[in-house]
Amino acid sequence: MKTLVLNAGYEPVRVVSWQKAMILLLTEKAELVKAYDRLVRSARTSYSLPQIIKLKRYIKSFALAAGAVTYSRHNVFKRDKFHCQYCNKKLSDKTATIDHIVPKSKGGQDNWDNTVCCCVFCNSRKGNRTPEESQMLLIRTPRRPLLRVALAELLAEFNGDEWEFEEDLKYTGP
Repeated sequence: MKTLVLNAGYEPVRVVSWQKAMILLLTEKAELVKAYDRLVRSARTSYSLPQIIKLKRYIKSFALAAGAVTYSRHNVFKRDKFHCQYCNKKLSDKTATIDHIVPKSKGGQDNWDNTVCCCVFCNSRKGNRTPEESQMLLIRTPRRPLLRVALAELLAEFNGDEWEFEEDLKYTGP
């Protein structure tokens, strides 16, 4: 079970495990917005399993404030939808690798515009060369994902379409 964490202003922040959500609730750092129909029991008490929680204090995320998605290996895989950007093979989190378009040995950087999701075979075939030097074409030009697209994917991952939000993003669900 997963829990959607909302900032104090009801903006989606991230999806966490229900255990992490329970810690936030029990330490009074968050409040329950919506619960699953299941209970979590301790030796003396039972709690509703949290589905959506809201942080009590506003957490300013510099990446969100800048309107950007944080660069990370996993976010590159998500941007490329876990498909090799040379052969379009579907990959898993364990079989995907990062390929630097301009290799690091030639001055390439770890950033959104220079890294793509790649299978081991294509990564080995390309080696320490640029796509042009290895005569391999990229399926899509890599770009930094838009924040609104990343937030929409976060909500979709959490089945966010079953909730209703007012214009000011306050939860009004069932």
